[in-house]
Amino acid sequence: MGPAPVSELSLINLPPDPEDAGFVHGKHLAPMLDRVHAEFMRRFCEFKRLSPEAMRTQSLAWLDDLPAHIQAEIAAMAKGSRRPLADIAELLYADIAIPGDPSVPEGPMCSAVVTRLDGAAWVARNTDWYPPLLLRGCEGVVHNTPGRIPTLALGIRGDIDVDTGVNAEGLWLHAHTMHAKALPRSDTPRISWLFWLREALETCASLADVESMLSRVERDRGIILVALDSKTQDAAVFECAIDRHTRVDPTGDHLLATNHPADRHPTDPARLARSQPSSTTSRLQALRDICDKHPPEHAPDDLIDTLAHESVEMRTPPVLRTIYSAVCNPRKGECWFASGTPVGRPAASTGRWLRVPWPF
Repeated sequence: MGPAPVSELSLINLPPDPEDAGFVHGKHLAPMLDRVHAEFMRRFCEFKRLSPEAMRTQSLAWLDDLPAHIQAEIAAMAKGSRRPLADIAELLYADIAIPGDPSVPEGPMCSAVVTRLDGAAWVARNTDWYPPLLLRGCEGVVHNTPGRIPTLALGIRGDIDVDTGVNAEGLWLHAHTMHAKALPRSDTPRISWLFWLREALETCASLADVESMLSRVERDRGIILVALDSKTQDAAVFECAIDRHTRVDPTGDHLLATNHPADRHPTDPARLARSQPSSTTSRLQALRDICDKHPPEHAPDDLIDTLAHESVEMRTPPVLRTIYSAVCNPRKGECWFASGTPVGRPAASTGRWLRVPWPF
């Protein structure tokens, strides 16, 4: 007998026209929406401490501010799923809604490693966020918008934005949230941060293209952008406020990021010892310690083990968990993905690692 077949992550290839893409996507999602939409929204209104009316008002205002072709795609999703447009808007928006209580976490916590293994650059990342997002399941979505670079987004089923993705030019991008001062709207174009990433993947082929877009198009919140161009094997972390950014290039064998700027990482051992488990500083220090003392040597296994380490993976905070994880070598078209569970089992250590079919 030969080796057991490798299980693969489900992918949906969307047709080129945005409205056709939205309709096909909505039709694909209809059974899931019928099954979980009510419970999903109940949980997120509870998490965000918002009334259903406030959640819907916020989501429709957010929808109105998205680019026209994205609005058309979402409207078509509603038609394809036979649901009101407001249902789709709030489904896509709920986890990033502005909370009704300032103590509620406002953005995903994440951890990332970019390193060179077996002669190629690899990237590994954990997404730490609300486990009930996984009521919808996980999936890969391939966008084929005419005149744009085909893009694969990895994450929660139903999402058409991107926080983890790669394009046909071999450019990998993913985002971590980062605290940044809110700014009033200026004359500079501004896009909701998750759709900023999709726009970047669909229009950028290199780190230079990404940096140019960072200067031209604002985000609606602070992010740490992890970028890898597999054509050149160059990688960088961009620490992005609303209207400006700082580029951080590798200075050694590894490029690491959690949720704070590299130059603000404490160096005092006593202060590091006081860091709360799972905090951005403790996770970054754990990544540094692992890469210094037991650097990854074999892919993808050692990178998976790094993401699953007890001091890196989000396992115990009251609200957040590592909901999904990914390891990728874009040059070779090799990518692996794992998801957690809605009740809080973390992805990297307890999830089933699936090969991602390479669509390009």
